[in-house]
Amino acid sequence: MAKQDYLIVTDAASDILPDYADREGILVIPMEVTMTDGTVFDATYDNANMDLEEFYTRISGGQFAQTSAITPQRYRDFFIPLLEQGKDILYNCFTSAMSSTYSNACMVAEELKEQFPERKLLVVDSIGATGGQGYHTYYAAVNRDNGMPIEENARWLEDTKKHVAYNWTVSDLMHLNRGGRLSKTAAIFGTALQIKPVGNIDDEGRLVSIGKARGRKLSIRRLCDILENSLEDAEKRPALICYGSCPEDAEALKRMILDTGKVSEVLTGRIGPVVGTHLGPSGLTLFFFCRERVKAI
Repeated sequence: MAKQDYLIVTDAASDILPDYADREGILVIPMEVTMTDGTVFDATYDNANMDLEEFYTRISGGQFAQTSAITPQRYRDFFIPLLEQGKDILYNCFTSAMSSTYSNACMVAEELKEQFPERKLLVVDSIGATGGQGYHTYYAAVNRDNGMPIEENARWLEDTKKHVAYNWTVSDLMHLNRGGRLSKTAAIFGTALQIKPVGNIDDEGRLVSIGKARGRKLSIRRLCDILENSLEDAEKRPALICYGSCPEDAEALKRMILDTGKVSEVLTGRIGPVVGTHLGPSGLTLFFFCRERVKAI
């Protein structure tokens, strides 16, 4: 079937690999980030407005960043010129469980139906974030290239979104405490005992812990174990690792995964500011197509 002529869109929370976005012409809506020192910038897929090393240096130094949902007006400003050009749009959006971004997008999509009755603007709640959201979006673009119509592709995103694994671990528990994800008492005791959380994004799109490991090396091992036990190999696709500011740990996880022989390729990317402010510099994430998202380890 011939490639379909509609646009694939996601947002900056997706941390889509720049090569993926550029190769497929995927459009990425920026998201505003405000740091505690007053710095305000738009997070973009290529991190053009804030170098990631600078961002994580600031975070390591005690700053925190607050992210803002994409506003209805920003959506109008983004979508209307594309609709005026006669383009149909499929938008894979940041999880509704962590932001009002999705509800704002749906409101604007409904509003624009009246203004552009012959155009299609379909919005899907990814129930995901960071590299997994971008990974899933990329395969929607591949579907389009292979001739899948926009409505069918939207259904594919809906039908497969709970089969994308979103697993993560962090080393710095105090950062989770600063972000309101962990109590100070739990962070102090966990740090003293070298307990590292291992988590996922659950079927409702929430960032949750599914287990613990004693020490960083074992927590990284747990990510690899999850892949071994839940990988869906009906279609061979690469796994994707995204990391904050810990390239050595990302490389260690990549070697572990390749040693399993379960996948032949492991890609690496970065966790951008939208999610990086919550996971911190030690954030390490793993994404792949799975039978189901693991509930506990």
